[in-house]
Amino acid sequence: MSLSTTTRATARQIDRGARWLGAAIVAGFATMVVYVVVSRYLFATTPRWAEELPRLLLVWLTFVGAVSGFVRGSHFRAGLIDLTAMPPAWRRGFAALAGLASAVFLVVLAQTGARLALMTWSHQTTALSLPVGLFYLSLPVCCGFALAGLVLRGGRA
Repeated sequence: MSLSTTTRATARQIDRGARWLGAAIVAGFATMVVYVVVSRYLFATTPRWAEELPRLLLVWLTFVGAVSGFVRGSHFRAGLIDLTAMPPAWRRGFAALAGLASAVFLVVLAQTGARLALMTWSHQTTALSLPVGLFYLSLPVCCGFALAGLVLRGGRA
């Protein structure tokens, strides 16, 4: 198996894992929301985790979805490179620049998220007493996988 085949297979595995994790989070989120609505309106009681846990899952879902977007190269882009009548060499140059900018962005976001997670890990959420750093931990974890996917795709943003 060649290196390019191996890297593509690894990128597909990262994408597949992100999509499965995202689907599980969506299913859990939907189940929780239905449970909270039913308990609130039928039993006049709200679970103490009704706000915190779905919010935590939504934060993680956002960044897990970004992993798949980076691996697939399907993030929103202006499309100006594709629409303008530039020579192919220029388009390749701008595409490489976009890939580099994306990589720098992911590294900075991962570092910032790691610092925030460490700073807030000792703080606890109100209802569940979970570490607040769990919210910020999604940044270095997901940015790491997104960066790996970007590199495995050859830097094409």
